[in-house]
Amino acid sequence: MEDGVLKALDLEGTIRAVIVSTTNLVEDARKRHGLSYTATAALGRALTAAALIVPVVARRGQVSMKFQGNGPLGKVVVDASNQGTVRGYVENSQIELPPNSLGNFDVGAAVGNCGYLHVSVDNGFGQPHTSTVELASGEIGEDVNRYLVSCQETGSILIVGVHLSRRGVEAAGGLLLQLLPDHTEETICKLENNLASFGTFTFLMRRGMNLEQILRRGLSGFELHELSEVQPLRFDCRCSPERFIQALAVLDKEDLLEMVEKGEEAEGRCQFCNAIYHVGSERLSDIADTR
Repeated sequence: MEDGVLKALDLEGTIRAVIVSTTNLVEDARKRHGLSYTATAALGRALTAAALIVPVVARRGQVSMKFQGNGPLGKVVVDASNQGTVRGYVENSQIELPPNSLGNFDVGAAVGNCGYLHVSVDNGFGQPHTSTVELASGEIGEDVNRYLVSCQETGSILIVGVHLSRRGVEAAGGLLLQLLPDHTEETICKLENNLASFGTFTFLMRRGMNLEQILRRGLSGFELHELSEVQPLRFDCRCSPERFIQALAVLDKEDLLEMVEKGEEAEGRCQFCNAIYHVGSERLSDIADTR
């Protein structure tokens, strides 16, 4: 299944849904950052969650999330845009932990259940709006759902998952269901019954179900009024050689000239995508001359 996002509303105007497949972009992130299994599961869930919430909290812009917990993984930072791009990194990419009591990757212990989730929403109208909530579990999905309920004041259910094998990421994706103002108790009961028999998101993907089929399973009994076209998703970073040169331009002229005199080059690595940029002494001299 190609990576993508699908959005829908039910006919009664009680449920808004967003569903994504992120297998390829999570595998891309794993390779770029050389992630351990646990780090892949954590970053993959965070990338998936960002792709899920950006259509509903930043419809014209982008959203950034930073998980700052007390676990050994350190910071988990991701962002997503409505142009179908996501990117992210973890602070300690090689952290590996034993499975939890359910036999799953122990993302909660890796991130930590004491700390904060910071969410910045930029709709392109000026200063981004930032909200902060305490981490609920470190399991990513529960923490992002807590943000939606607390800061967006919207009843919601957010499911994210990453399935890994020795070959890499075999399935990754997620589902966001939000209650709209016209929902009723019957709406909630139907959703609860559906989710009780929903199963694991990545299991459904590995069975060959596409996004629409998984969505209709989660919304069984609801008549869907509107299904969007599937918008492609990809791991994509805004870094570039030009941006690295712009960053070098803020250094002191003396520091730049010292590097030129020693015949050194400047090297920079992007945290988000792990790309490495080099600028030789001749270009450094040109930058110094503009100071």
